[in-house]
Amino acid sequence: MIYFLVKTILKGYTCFMNSKDLKKGIEKNIFFAGISLSNSINYDSGIAIIDKNKKIITLDKFYNTEDLNIFLKNYNSLKETLFCVSIPSDGTMLDGKWRIHSKNYRMLGDRFEINKNNWTNRLSSRGNDVLIKYKELGMVYYRYDIGQLRLAYDLMPTYSLRSSLDCKGVQTALKLKYNFKQLPDNMLPASNFEAILGAMFAYDIANGCEINKVATFNDSDVLYKAM
Repeated sequence: MIYFLVKTILKGYTCFMNSKDLKKGIEKNIFFAGISLSNSINYDSGIAIIDKNKKIITLDKFYNTEDLNIFLKNYNSLKETLFCVSIPSDGTMLDGKWRIHSKNYRMLGDRFEINKNNWTNRLSSRGNDVLIKYKELGMVYYRYDIGQLRLAYDLMPTYSLRSSLDCKGVQTALKLKYNFKQLPDNMLPASNFEAILGAMFAYDIANGCEINKVATFNDSDVLYKAM
């Protein structure tokens, strides 16, 4: 997971200092939701909702952003829920060696644009149109970085990220360390664990944990949990 660099200004977001105003007006929420977005329909995304007692009441996954739209459309407690939504990475970024060197064999034409076809974008706007639609209807949400939350909640991977052993470790930690006893014994998708982290973060924000507003992305605040 690529963390945001606070001192860097890239296309799509700008950096800010800490903000106490983020905590105003959200103490009355009775539900806390995390949405973990994947970067394409080829990978599952997750939704988790917990209540004031930190009990999981909804745990689901989806693939298309239309499924997210249907879920929010039929969700009856939209205005009573604080959402935290992850920012997916951009799958078109040239992050592999062979992809970078492949540019040497392409016809660039008379004018070369450094970010043509979004080659240098690190973050994806997938699902943003759905979020904006429901923001206008009263949905309150912030964006989060999964890697930063894993670090803040002391759930850094011992094994390869998102591997079966990593998922088993996260599931065990959530059950023993964070008291999510209702999690099943069978293995859940990684997106569900990442969504639970988002729901935990939303719960902690509403209960006054120290947070850092580090950026804005697609007109929404990006928050870090202070460590």
